[in-house]
Amino acid sequence: MKRVLPVVMLSAALSLIGYAQTSMTPGMQNAPARKSPLAEYAGAWIGTFEGHTWMAIRLSLQGNQVSGTIQRPQELQFADSGDLKSVGDQKLTWTVENSQLTGDGLLLTVKNADSPQPDHYVIRLTTANTAEVKMVAMNMPPGMPKPKPWTLSRVGPTAVGPVR
Repeated sequence: MKRVLPVVMLSAALSLIGYAQTSMTPGMQNAPARKSPLAEYAGAWIGTFEGHTWMAIRLSLQGNQVSGTIQRPQELQFADSGDLKSVGDQKLTWTVENSQLTGDGLLLTVKNADSPQPDHYVIRLTTANTAEVKMVAMNMPPGMPKPKPWTLSRVGPTAVGPVR
């Protein structure tokens, strides 16, 4: 009797394992793994102004977060319409500290080593290879127009060099 009980227990356990492995329908067995919606944002993105790259964003998927950098000029000037009017020569790089999908797109919280406060950007995909990015929650000096979103294009990872 002492020998029969372990054999019965082992047999029952093996039967349950076998059932669990075969209980998937054929459609479930061949289904592709679900891709994170954040994966659509991963890659290298550039914004151009007067034919030159003025902004570069590099994003990569790290588990359920996006990491990366945003590089753009420190000084930006805007026309009364909110369009970009000019960009300065000094470039700064911000590191992505946090990312979150919202109804508007991907909210990035970024930090620059020279700035005490983080900045926030929202990237909204318009097609698979184009996006719009805008700064959010930024304090605009009195009389300065609210900037329009900037258009970005997805490029190959080696195509993003230093911003001019």
